[in-house]
Amino acid sequence: MKKEISTTLLIFGFLAVFSLMAVFVWADSDEPFGVTNIAPGASSRPDLSSYPPSQTEAEAGNITELNLTAISTTKAWQGYYGEITGTLTLEDSSGNVFYNWSTMEPKGEIYACINNTINWSAIACFEFDGSNGFTVDTAEGWFGIQDDDSDGINETFTDNMNLFFKVGTHNITTNTCPATNAYQNGAPVNENFENVLLTDTAVLIFTTIIENNVADNSTDIVGFDGVTHDFQLLVAENGQDGFEDTTTTYYFWAEIE
Repeated sequence: MKKEISTTLLIFGFLAVFSLMAVFVWADSDEPFGVTNIAPGASSRPDLSSYPPSQTEAEAGNITELNLTAISTTKAWQGYYGEITGTLTLEDSSGNVFYNWSTMEPKGEIYACINNTINWSAIACFEFDGSNGFTVDTAEGWFGIQDDDSDGINETFTDNMNLFFKVGTHNITTNTCPATNAYQNGAPVNENFENVLLTDTAVLIFTTIIENNVADNSTDIVGFDGVTHDFQLLVAENGQDGFEDTTTTYYFWAEIE
């Protein structure tokens, strides 16, 4: 009888330990990790000397039609671009590494947010109408964007042709989120350098899919400046009149595979 009890306890104990190990392995294992290092490169803006004023002749008594073309710098957006390398790791909660796999061409997503924490369990597509926590008008107010600005949030993320991807264990279904594409050689290209708007119901999460995202293909694609990049990410920023010299802190996460 004692032997049967001991055997039962041993089996129960093994199952309990196994269950605890399973919980330890899976809990939060799929959430994006904070980016461990950011090395900013040079920043640049449009060179005004590249746009000298055009001219025309005026003559008394004439009325002349003029069709003008001009540019101006956005006061609502910052662009980030560059490369990403990563490590797939097997480690415990104290950071003790059991084994690492280095990946020079990781695939996955990059996330940027003005909050230093994100509720990943509530992640979803941002909805302009406020059905996921707040409206686009509220979001634009955080960055000084007016309803009639041509470079507002809903004027920028004008389609919902996003690719399928996962954020942790959450599926972001194809063609459901506000999306846009950063340019390649002066124009957007469908599915390349895709930018997507997500939220955790409290804040905007600016997201881009890392290039190249094609399985078994490590060839980078050419970006906005004719040079290959792993990512091109748009984030909102308040550079409106009176705020030209202010900056906004962004926190970055990455989910790589």
